[in-house]
Amino acid sequence: MKLRLRALMAALAAAVTLATFTTLATAPAANAATIPSQGSATLLDVGNWNVEWFGATGYGPTNEALQQQNVRDVLAGADMDVWGLSEVVSTSAFNTLVAGMPGYTGVVANDPIVTNGAQYYSDFSNTEQKVALVWRSSIATLVSAKVILTSQNSNFAGRPPVEFTLRGTFDGVTRDLVFIVLHAKAGSTQDAWNLRNPASQALKSYLDTTYPTQDVFVIGDWNDDVDTSITSGNASPYANFVNDTARYTFPTRALSLAGVASTASYSDFIDHQLNTNEVQAKYVAGSAKAFQPQAYVSNYATTTSDHYPVLARYNYVIGGDGGGGGGGTPANVIINEVLANEPGSSTAGEAVEIVNTGGTAISIAGWTVRDSSALRHTFAAGTTLQPGKAITVFGASSAIPGGIVAVAASTGDLNLSNSGDQVILRDSAGTTIQSLSYTSSQVNSDGVSLNRSPDGSATGAWVKHNTISSLSNSPGQRADGTVY
Repeated sequence: MKLRLRALMAALAAAVTLATFTTLATAPAANAATIPSQGSATLLDVGNWNVEWFGATGYGPTNEALQQQNVRDVLAGADMDVWGLSEVVSTSAFNTLVAGMPGYTGVVANDPIVTNGAQYYSDFSNTEQKVALVWRSSIATLVSAKVILTSQNSNFAGRPPVEFTLRGTFDGVTRDLVFIVLHAKAGSTQDAWNLRNPASQALKSYLDTTYPTQDVFVIGDWNDDVDTSITSGNASPYANFVNDTARYTFPTRALSLAGVASTASYSDFIDHQLNTNEVQAKYVAGSAKAFQPQAYVSNYATTTSDHYPVLARYNYVIGGDGGGGGGGTPANVIINEVLANEPGSSTAGEAVEIVNTGGTAISIAGWTVRDSSALRHTFAAGTTLQPGKAITVFGASSAIPGGIVAVAASTGDLNLSNSGDQVILRDSAGTTIQSLSYTSSQVNSDGVSLNRSPDGSATGAWVKHNTISSLSNSPGQRADGTVY
């Protein structure tokens, strides 16, 4: 949050290849504070945290050894997979920090591995505030690291963002995830806003052009809110992202709107995560939060940081095959057909068909089907969906035809509204796998269901069943009436 404008340093450090990057192996210190795990065993957990003048002797917390211990305890104890840090001052303190976290590795902005890092992050005898990335080494390796938007150096208060690309196995396939860590210009003055605003415009232009379809996280200390600016009378400088709802989402915006603070001293939420739509599709709804270490760390705000860690969870299955195990392509479960306007007047005929379009079986025990108002069905223990197969939930057992795999809604009905509703499929952890919102005009034909087009396509459009088949509906069967 705090900053100093700096003169641009002319010297550029000698290039060092990725192959020379190593992690220190100092034995970890014993925990001084016990931090409860905030991470999950299989999904990707991402945090960002301003660690307030970390390692600086003249600013921030005055007991450097205690700050080092507390920051280490929070990072290691919270058990996140990726951390974006800001206000790292001492490189040696950062190296000691990472060495004390077995299973993690990290890179700070002025590391020789970072392209242009030494040029833009070596002022004040290497004691300026820097950003960094720390990640669990078992889940990914570093592909590249570089300073971006260098032409906007002044607008970023001499701290242009650093882009890290990690490569790992997620959902059973090799995938690159891009993490951009930033620390924007601080302050509530009009002059400060006048720097943050063009910096935001440049960042969005860069993302629009460079990563139109990629998985990108932008995390860090944005030093302004995303509902309205901390500069009185001004819109948020990040309104350009907020308004582009098709492409970008701040999952942390809900915390701003709820009046949650991300610092110990102010009421605004200024430490955010921004997702491209590819990442947002993986966001676990409601998981973003400002973690409160002061419940576990004595005098947290004066000994550790004046910012709270910001955490969120994403439905990238780490190293997994979607939960099925074995060979073949990962399991991929979709909602394929919804019959809300059942034939006749018996709601027992309402149905929701889900299909595993992947190549691996998957347990769906504990998965749920919901509408906009309530839980409608929970799949029983031992329920497995085989590759290329379907299972259908009907309103009641009396409507289930022979020859298909189907169950009756565990709550007694599906209660899908003909006036418009939602159908939501969640896994046993509560993560939304897929959802459908439909209008009354889509279900205004008696006995005609909504179906994916093409049938069985995870990205297929929702159309009336009788537009792709001679049948009005086919729950439990393919659209043409053949068996799965």
